[in-house]
Amino acid sequence: MSPHAPLAPHPPAEGPPLLGEPLALEFVNTHYAVRGCLRDGLAGTRELAWWLWACRERFATVLSEEHLARIGPSDVMCFQQLRDAARRLIEAQTLGQAPDPRDIAQVNRAGGLGRSWPVLVWENDGRPHAVPTGACGPLLECQAELAHETVRLITSPTLTVKPCLAPGCVLYFERTPPRREWCSPGCGNRARAARHYNRHRNPTPPPAHP
Repeated sequence: MSPHAPLAPHPPAEGPPLLGEPLALEFVNTHYAVRGCLRDGLAGTRELAWWLWACRERFATVLSEEHLARIGPSDVMCFQQLRDAARRLIEAQTLGQAPDPRDIAQVNRAGGLGRSWPVLVWENDGRPHAVPTGACGPLLECQAELAHETVRLITSPTLTVKPCLAPGCVLYFERTPPRREWCSPGCGNRARAARHYNRHRNPTPPPAHP
């Protein structure tokens, strides 16, 4: 490894899953369950730094080790509040319920934080390229991106979001193909095993004869 290679934050034990879903769903899925116990994948500065680092290539905002090292408790609270509002809005949409106006305001507020523009970087021995730069700082820019992705997800006429039907799972996924019922093959296996167990534990009684 190069001495100048970036060092990833230490991953938390049993951290949130990253399943290749749209970024907004990966974000709300930082509220997840492990063996039936709910977990918060953004519980502290270490957890938030790891998640941002793990998803860094999906953000337009450039995140450096220095940015992640400066994450504080107030940043954690802001990301948690945005995540929880986005999750409740997605839940309301999947259930066909009216959203809480406070959650809409939270997402729209975060979406207004981003004020970025491309900066030209052209070194003598390389090709010119653009780096997004913002006046609000990279963590606020990331919150804005997550809010924008949430709005795109909820308003998309082509994306269908569903909750995982596996027992104990609280994750959401983009329903492709249309008959998909689980967020991952592991959840599918658990759901089928639970159905098999229930069928054998509570067999259908034979019809009564007159």
